[in-house]
Amino acid sequence: MTAAVAKRREPAGEQLGRFDDLMNESNDAGGDDGSSDGDLAFENLPEDSDSEPEMGASLGGSGRLATLRSTFLSFANFGRAGGAAQLDTMDGNMWAKFCRETGLQNKRSLTPVQVDLIFSKVKDRGERRIDFEDFKDAVAMVAEMRRMSFAELTAIITAKGGPQNSGTMAQYNKFAEPENFTGSYAANLGLGVKLRRHADLDWKGRLTERPKVTAGLRASFAMFNQFGGGAHGATKMESRGFIKMLRDCAVLNKRFNDVAADIVFTKVKDRGERFIDIHDFALALSLVAEEKGTTYEELVAQICEVDEPSCSGTYGQYNRFYDDKSMFSGQYAAKFGIVKEENHFKRDSHSSWREGLALPADVPGLKACFNSFCVFGGGEPGAMDNVKFAKLCRDCGLLSKKFTMTDVDMVFIKVKKRSERKISYKDFRWTVFLIGEETGKGYEHIAEVIVRAGPKSSGTVAEYTRFHDDKESFTGFYAEKFGVSKPTKVRRHWKEGRDAPKPVKGVRATYQAFCFFAGGNGVDMNIKIWAKLVAETGLLGKKFNMTSADIVFAKVAEGRKLLGFKDFLWMITLASEEKGKSYEELCERVATHAPDAHGTKAQFTRLHDDKDTFTGAYGANLGIAARVREHRVWKEGRVKPRSVDGMEDVYDAFCTVNGGKPGRMDLIEWQRLCEDCGFFEPDKGRRFSPDQADAIFSKVCETQAKDCGYVDFRWLLDLSAEAKGVSYARLCKAVLRSGGPR
Repeated sequence: MTAAVAKRREPAGEQLGRFDDLMNESNDAGGDDGSSDGDLAFENLPEDSDSEPEMGASLGGSGRLATLRSTFLSFANFGRAGGAAQLDTMDGNMWAKFCRETGLQNKRSLTPVQVDLIFSKVKDRGERRIDFEDFKDAVAMVAEMRRMSFAELTAIITAKGGPQNSGTMAQYNKFAEPENFTGSYAANLGLGVKLRRHADLDWKGRLTERPKVTAGLRASFAMFNQFGGGAHGATKMESRGFIKMLRDCAVLNKRFNDVAADIVFTKVKDRGERFIDIHDFALALSLVAEEKGTTYEELVAQICEVDEPSCSGTYGQYNRFYDDKSMFSGQYAAKFGIVKEENHFKRDSHSSWREGLALPADVPGLKACFNSFCVFGGGEPGAMDNVKFAKLCRDCGLLSKKFTMTDVDMVFIKVKKRSERKISYKDFRWTVFLIGEETGKGYEHIAEVIVRAGPKSSGTVAEYTRFHDDKESFTGFYAEKFGVSKPTKVRRHWKEGRDAPKPVKGVRATYQAFCFFAGGNGVDMNIKIWAKLVAETGLLGKKFNMTSADIVFAKVAEGRKLLGFKDFLWMITLASEEKGKSYEELCERVATHAPDAHGTKAQFTRLHDDKDTFTGAYGANLGIAARVREHRVWKEGRVKPRSVDGMEDVYDAFCTVNGGKPGRMDLIEWQRLCEDCGFFEPDKGRRFSPDQADAIFSKVCETQAKDCGYVDFRWLLDLSAEAKGVSYARLCKAVLRSGGPR
C-alpha cells in the first residue's frame, strides 16, 4: 500500500486547497502536447471506448438491471389507466410504496423518514420526480444503509415482484346495481323508466280458501297476547308479539329474520290498524310457511308445541321495603290489608302514658350526677340534650342487648316535651324509670348505678412538648407573662483567648485551587467550596460531620457569605478542636490534596457536540458555513455521472476486500482500486499519483466522513478521469475490465 494511505489525514479544508495544487503539478508534468489517450492500462480497450457504455451491454448484471428497470416502471405507472401514456419517472409516493412493499422499509435500518430523505437526496433540486438513474442511486443508498451489497438487494427486490393492490374492497350494495336504478339514473343508462308498483289491497278478498284455525293455535295466540300484562286483550296481537312468538317457537333464522316477519305482519293487517285477529294471524302463518318452504300444518304444529312464552327479563333484587309487605304503613298498609301491632312507645298524646303514675322519688346524689353530665364538655346545669343522655347511658354501663342505643333515643323522645330539645331533672327521673322497666331491674337499681358513675373523658392526651409545657424555656413576652425570670448571660466572642493561626506550607496553594474550582476567583471561599474541601480532604468523621462543618463556617463568617484565607485558617482551627487533633496535623492533610472533578459526563449529542452540523449564526461564528460551501461548490455546474451496468458489483467487491461492509468504501479501499485498475501506472499522458487520489477522496467525501457511498464513488471516478485526461466512460470500462480486486 502506498505511503499516501498510511500518512495522517489532513483537515478537509487544507486538502481542498491542496487538491488544486496537485492538479496543476500533474498538468505540468504531463506535457503540453494535449495527448490524453496513452494510458497503459487502457491500451487494450477498443477504439470507441470513449463513448457512453450502453445500458445492459457491459460485462455483467444486464439481466438484473433489466429486471430492476421493469420493477421501476411497474411502480412508476401503478394506478394509471390502461390507455394513458407510460411514465419513465417516479414520484415520492410511489418510491415510498416501493420501499414498503418490497420489504426494504422497517423500524430499525430504514425508517419512513429515512426513505423520504433518500428520495430528497437523489432527486434534482426543484424537481418532484426521479428517473431510473436516480432510482438506482436511491437503491444503492438503501443497500448502504442496510449493509448489503447491491446484488443482494436487487435479488430481494426481484423476488418480491411488482406493486400490490391492497385497497379496501367495497361492501356489496344492492342499490348500486344498475338494474335497480330508477328515474333519471335509469334513463341516463338507457335502462328505461320503471313503472311504480302499487300495493294490492284486495288480495285477501280474492282468496278462495282461508287457513284453518285449530283449537291449539287459538290457545297459543291467546297465550302470547296475554304475556306481559295483556293490555290489548287475548284477541288482538301487535307486531312485537308476533315477532316474539316466531322467535320463541324457533321459526326465525338467517333466511327468515325479524325484518321479513315484520313485512308479513304489515301485509296481513288492515290499513290504518296496528293489530291482527286470529284469522289474520292464521293467514300470516301461511305466508311464513310459504317463505320458509314448509307447509302450514307443520308450522302450526311447531307453534303449538311451545308451552309458554320465554321470559328473559332481569330478575329484580330483593328489597325489604318493597317485597316485605309487613313494612308497609299508612295507605299502603290499608291497601294490602296489613294490620300492625301497636308500638310499645306509641301513645295517643305526648303525656298520656304518665297518667296514673306518680313521679319517681328522688335519690341522693342523682341530681349532682345529672348536672355533672349536663355541664361536661360545655353546657348549663339542669338541662340535658340527647347527646349527653346517650353519653350517660354509655358511661354508666346501662347499654345491653335488651336496652340498645335505639332504645335510648326512643326513651328520650318519649319523655321530652314536644318542640323541646332538652329534658329537665324531673324528666330525667322519668327516663330512669323507663330504663328500669325496659331492663327489668327497677328504678332504684338504675339510680344507684348512675350515682356511682360519672362522666368519662376519652379524648386524646397531647404529647409532652418542652417548648410548650416547660415554662422555664419561655423567653421574651411569654416569660414576662408567666413570671419566668432568667439570669442574663454575657456572651464572650469566640476568638477571645485564642491566638491567631499561622499558615502552614502548601495550605494556601490548596485553598486557591479549591477557590479556583468551577469558575471561582481563587480568593474567596463560600460554604459550598468549604463543604467540598472538608469532604475531599478527609476531615469528616464521627466527631466532625457535615453539620459541624456548616456550624463552623457560620461561626467564622458572622453573617458573611464569602471568606478569605485568614478566615479559612480559623475554620481549620475550630475543626481541629472539634476533632480533637492538632492544628498542624489538619493543615498537613489539607496541603496534600487537590479538588476532584467527579461530575457526570454528558452524553454525546450530535447537534451540540458536532460543530459541523451548525448553521446560520452559529456556523458563521465558527467558520463552518464557509467550509461547507467551499466543500460543495465544486459540484455546481457539473452533470452527475451516470451509473454503468455491473459497476455496483465491482464497487462492492472492493468494499469487502479487507473485511469491510458493502456499500461503504474508505480511503484504503479507494487506493487499492486505483492500483488494481492501473490508475497509477505511468503513461505518456497526464500523471495520476496516489496523492491526487487521496485529495480527490477528501474532496468528494462529506466533511469529517471517513468513507463514501456508491453515488460519491461515481464522483471519484469522474474527477479521476478529469485528472488523467480521459473520459468517464473509458475509466468505467477499465474498472469493469478489472472485475474486482486482484
